[in-house]
Amino acid sequence: MKKSVSLLPIMALSVAFLAACSDDSSSGSNPTTPDQASSSSEILLPGSSDIAPGSSSDMAAASSSSEDVYQPIDPSAITLDEDGFADIKAVYRSLQANEKAVFVIRHAERDMYVTRQGELTEDGEEQALEVGRKLVGPDEFTFTHTDYVRTYKTCYNIAVGRGQATFPNDTNDIFTDGWYKSDSSLFVQYSSETGGTHSVISRWAYNGDFADAFYDFNEKNAEMVNMLIGDFASASRVRVLCSHDNFVLPLTVYMTNKAVNLRVFENPKKWLNFVAGVAIIKNDAGEQRAYAVKGLESGVQ
Repeated sequence: MKKSVSLLPIMALSVAFLAACSDDSSSGSNPTTPDQASSSSEILLPGSSDIAPGSSSDMAAASSSSEDVYQPIDPSAITLDEDGFADIKAVYRSLQANEKAVFVIRHAERDMYVTRQGELTEDGEEQALEVGRKLVGPDEFTFTHTDYVRTYKTCYNIAVGRGQATFPNDTNDIFTDGWYKSDSSLFVQYSSETGGTHSVISRWAYNGDFADAFYDFNEKNAEMVNMLIGDFASASRVRVLCSHDNFVLPLTVYMTNKAVNLRVFENPKKWLNFVAGVAIIKNDAGEQRAYAVKGLESGVQ
């Protein structure tokens, strides 16, 4: 059951610092269930209540800074860039009356700390606000994030950028790379031997390499998609799930049938960028479409 409070608890979380195996999140090989891992709240945003402690001084004006007016588009008008990414604004505006969507994206730019308590940079806050401005429209979004400051604040700033009155959100750490790992010790070993987690994740997603460190790629992603879509009748019209690169990349590769170019093992610049990921859209007949989406100019770094 959701609770409503007037001020943003700027992550006064009593969580221990967690050393990550990569430059983003890393969890164990046995992820908790959604019921065990989740909590939810609904928060009033700037303009509806006091400015939250620690938030940017100009956040309250963020939603009014864009002169762009929401105009629906036909899905056929969506274009992909050379790496296979669509602009997140175009994908949202292509949403049809009988469709619902979940946007699964990486958090905005973070600071040097990879622990749960690491913050967004000033540029990261602005990135999230700008994504919110791109997603201005008639729908009230809901948000899901992991138990990390950077994913929480990315969602929060997107909601502010959209101009929402409230911030309905829930926390769930099942949406981390632990979902995919069957053997974390092997994953660490392979990462050490091949020069990093990015190469291991990307080679597994595209080529099936290092398979003994992971669950089955297709089965685990299909299970995740079913979890994300859930019951259509009760699902939010639009949900933003903010997670981490090592989780978002395999899901994006799977949903685009490997058409998106995140082959960092071929080109080190092809790693997933901040506020990029995948949009999964489903209609009331059970039909589904998906796009790799970018919140910034490029979907890769």
